[in-house]
Amino acid sequence: MKRKYAIVPGLALIASLGSLVIASTAEQQSGQQFELRDGQRPVALDGAPVMPSSGEHNADASFLQRVSNDQRISLPHPPIDQIPELPMPNPDAPGVRKLADGPSTMTFHDSETGETYELPTNTVNTADFGQSIEGEYRGFNNSVDTAIETTRSFGNMTVATGLGTWPRSGNVKLVMRFTDINGNFRWFACSGSMQDPGVVLCAAHCVYNRDSDIDDWADIIYIYPGWDGDNNNGPFGSPDSDEVIQNYGAAFGSSFIAGTNYINSGDFDADCGLIRISRGSSRNIGMLTGWFAWAYGGSCGDAQSRSYNNFSYPSENCPTAGLHNGRDMYYWFGTIDDCPGNQFELDTGGNCLDTVWGGMSGSGMYYIDGDNRYVHAVCSNSNRTTRGRYAKLWQGFVDDMIVFENDTRGNTLDIEPLRFRARGSTTVLQGQAMDDSCDVSMVNATNANPGLDTYTIRVYLSSNNNISSADTLLATWNYSVDFAAMQNFNFVVPAPVIPLDTPPGDYWIGVELDSGTDAWSSNNDTDTWDAQQITVGQAFADLDAELCNAVSGTYYPGETMSVTHRTWNYGDRPADDVRLEFRASTNTIISTSDWFLEERFYGTLAVDDDVWVISNVQIPANLPAGTYYIGTRVETSDSELTTSNNWVSDTDTITVINCPVDLTGDGQVNFFDVSAFLTGFNNMAPIGDWNNDNQWNFFDVSAFLSAFSAGCP
Repeated sequence: MKRKYAIVPGLALIASLGSLVIASTAEQQSGQQFELRDGQRPVALDGAPVMPSSGEHNADASFLQRVSNDQRISLPHPPIDQIPELPMPNPDAPGVRKLADGPSTMTFHDSETGETYELPTNTVNTADFGQSIEGEYRGFNNSVDTAIETTRSFGNMTVATGLGTWPRSGNVKLVMRFTDINGNFRWFACSGSMQDPGVVLCAAHCVYNRDSDIDDWADIIYIYPGWDGDNNNGPFGSPDSDEVIQNYGAAFGSSFIAGTNYINSGDFDADCGLIRISRGSSRNIGMLTGWFAWAYGGSCGDAQSRSYNNFSYPSENCPTAGLHNGRDMYYWFGTIDDCPGNQFELDTGGNCLDTVWGGMSGSGMYYIDGDNRYVHAVCSNSNRTTRGRYAKLWQGFVDDMIVFENDTRGNTLDIEPLRFRARGSTTVLQGQAMDDSCDVSMVNATNANPGLDTYTIRVYLSSNNNISSADTLLATWNYSVDFAAMQNFNFVVPAPVIPLDTPPGDYWIGVELDSGTDAWSSNNDTDTWDAQQITVGQAFADLDAELCNAVSGTYYPGETMSVTHRTWNYGDRPADDVRLEFRASTNTIISTSDWFLEERFYGTLAVDDDVWVISNVQIPANLPAGTYYIGTRVETSDSELTTSNNWVSDTDTITVINCPVDLTGDGQVNFFDVSAFLTGFNNMAPIGDWNNDNQWNFFDVSAFLSAFSAGCP
């Protein structure tokens, strides 16, 4: 049994709609153009970059102390390229009947609350023609590529490229979830076009499924602008991943409008629908993608005098199996062949590239007038051989759409951060700042005008794609801006600094807006596509024993020498527990096998910092006589990039000679040396024969005392 839709509490909407219709009629009678929106729909939203008015990096932030416990946001439905197209309705199928000529009313439905009501009839002439006066919006900082337009006829559909440019960015792939009569989820795909920051234009049959085993509204619809998914290997929510080459990410909605006559009887003259992006829990994605202007009604002769363009996602198998895979956006262009009822008809050939196929449902057909693109109809039905049809927008539908858009925007302030992106490299080392600043789009997709205010954003490092205050705080910045209604600002975020203790790996950086800023705090952070994925690499210390210069000369063991030495840390992180050794080598290679002299401890040596000092170094008493190179060796408790530069040798040598009267070999001339001589003398040992005449007498004592008195300088 078909559902009956009563006019239930939507009185505020109905009342406002009635006043708008009256106003539009009066203005038409006066010959003036009219705009039905509560707020402005600016053509140019882009503002100059906004620099922080105050704030700071949180240099003491520690990753290990703030590991996020947030759950990663995952793909909310089956892989997109595995979801079948919604079957393209066949106008020749049984059960479809054309109602009496005249405008269809629209029916509103909220799948979350179950609220459903039919909007009041608008008594307008369907032959009247009109188009929006404000024109299209091409998206925030979007480049424009019109090269493909007017180059492919309706007999030669081709794959569109450059989906991140306007007007391709305003075309979307839709993923709809329905619940059948047995309680099972059923997934399908359609196409659509952006009509406002939070509103998508599509076919009525994309939001209401009349199949006998469903016969109900969609539960939820996901929106992917400019989608081009080559495969399904990448993580959901990562910019440019293979799973969803997300030129703009995703949005979703659960509130819809559809032509009542289509819902009740399958009348394709009323096969137009709208999707409202859920405020707070989703993203006003149109602020990034841009959106189309609209046109309604008009005579068939006027329509046939224009050229029309259409981007869509065909996914139904055509005669060449697999050609339309649902992953590619296609484009074609041409003129209208006929206008049955409230539809535009194309004569088609039944081939893959010249026919309307499943998956194209809901895609907007637009014409170009001056600098604007006006969507005039949506893809509706096809017999897959000789004809395909697009349902025209009519004035009553447009009037309801404007109210729908205004209600979507609302008059309550909602600031939303979108598209946080690094200007430079997305690879950064532990403890380092990213090599350039970042940008984040801060949007007010409402009709509220708050005036000049200060907005605080916090920059976070997260282990997943869910940015929140549970993550590692990197910086806090304040911005003073005057948000107008429907305003988009580019906030410049100084280069974030990654905590030194962050383990190497893949992370996300994003921002969170202060919750007290606006009415909806649930959309105040940059999750999934709106976060910037980065790779943190391991940072190494790199000690360089750059200089060692000992004062050349001849030395006895135990003497001290002056050594000028310099050690740098050329690494990417501080070197902790720096230890320096002085060593004596018989060659210019300084190693741990060389004679150890002394050591010094310097604690932590910062990045690009050095130790440059003059040290007094003692020659060990046991160092054998000879010629030596003096050098230094340094080491740290941290991992180093390389250790090949951890030593340096003097280019000159010193000479070490033994001191004859230092009989004990302790580097000192004292009583113990005298005692050692006398013991040897009394025992007639070789040490007591000082003059080497093989006699032990007065002359040996005299010679020793003379040498002892002279000492060892």
